[in-house]
Amino acid sequence: MDQYNALHIRQSPNLRQAIADTIKNDTALFGYWAGLPSVDVCKVVAATNVDWVVVDAEHTPLSPTLMAEMIQTLRMYSQGRIIPVVRVPSYAHDWVTWALDAGAGGIIIPHSETPAQVRASIAAARFPPQGNRSFAPFVLFPGAQLAAPEGKTWMDVASDHCAVIPQIESGLGVENLEEILQIEGVDAIMIGPTDLGNDLGNDPKRVAEAIERIESLARQYGKPLLGSPSAESGIVDKFKAGYRLITTVADVLVLKNGIETGIQTGRDLVENYQKEERQRLVN
Repeated sequence: MDQYNALHIRQSPNLRQAIADTIKNDTALFGYWAGLPSVDVCKVVAATNVDWVVVDAEHTPLSPTLMAEMIQTLRMYSQGRIIPVVRVPSYAHDWVTWALDAGAGGIIIPHSETPAQVRASIAAARFPPQGNRSFAPFVLFPGAQLAAPEGKTWMDVASDHCAVIPQIESGLGVENLEEILQIEGVDAIMIGPTDLGNDLGNDPKRVAEAIERIESLARQYGKPLLGSPSAESGIVDKFKAGYRLITTVADVLVLKNGIETGIQTGRDLVENYQKEERQRLVN
């Protein structure tokens, strides 16, 4: 993933190119979902072999400061190898700016329903003339931090690098998806299956049809999908369906499952020992 870095590690890595390369090379990027608001957890994750990490600011009570610290920890402790992606709380300008100023490579926009919302998200992620992202004088400083290819500024690089990923999780979003997919600057699509199901009355047939339509339209317009298979058996199926950003690990589940496995292993070992001892005494 080092090839997607900008000329300075504090600048956003080129997630847009990384996503494009998954299509070109028929590969996938494997990621991790950070639901625990912890810099220390990010230090551990940075020592692993994940390609990218979702910092979830929608369902985790993060402050903008903690979010920025998590992004920068992932970048610095992985020596620029990991690309952080932030699921922001909304398409509002503030969270998008804070995430990208911190060095995220992209943003996921939850509850994307209309072309106007998606265009606003893209505009917030791009400096003029492509968008209206505001210049922050307190982010990068003269010298190496502002390094850019000849003929470009670091703001040009940021606009080129930062990916925008609308999340479709309502009937309205599905209805408008074909127009959304044709908007310049949409790099991938994420499906929110649970909220989509809730919005569609949890009717299995309607939900399955909606997901199939999203996947079909994404393939038609050449946009990769982002998703989290519910089990290992679903990873290949997701890949076949066009998913190229695949999260196979989530911290809260790893912690829960790891604790339960460790405790159960201990109980089983002691129980087996006791059975063997009872059998030995009988004999």
